[in-house]
Amino acid sequence: MDVVTSAVETNAPEKNVSQWEFSCDLEVDYKSEENASIIYSALAIDKELQPDKVRRLMSVSNGKLSVRFEATEARFLRASYSAFVDALTLATKTIEQFGKGMEV
Repeated sequence: MDVVTSAVETNAPEKNVSQWEFSCDLEVDYKSEENASIIYSALAIDKELQPDKVRRLMSVSNGKLSVRFEATEARFLRASYSAFVDALTLATKTIEQFGKGMEV
């Protein structure tokens, strides 16, 4: 598993700015469409607890899991990102440990 990118953006408060002032992008290269899809399916079940404050957009392409987090406040972004990475790590370790000949 390679973490390809992780970036955080903030928008200065202005009038007419989207409510999603804070965002973060994460891309993990599993080098396998199958593994990336398994991870996606495992993590897509857990919805954000406060969808009015945080949203998570996920996709899989070319063996890479891409995730974009957007939040109304930095603390919501941090909490969501942190919890997601914990679940992502667990799912990845599960595939590494129990997957049939799958290397991540």
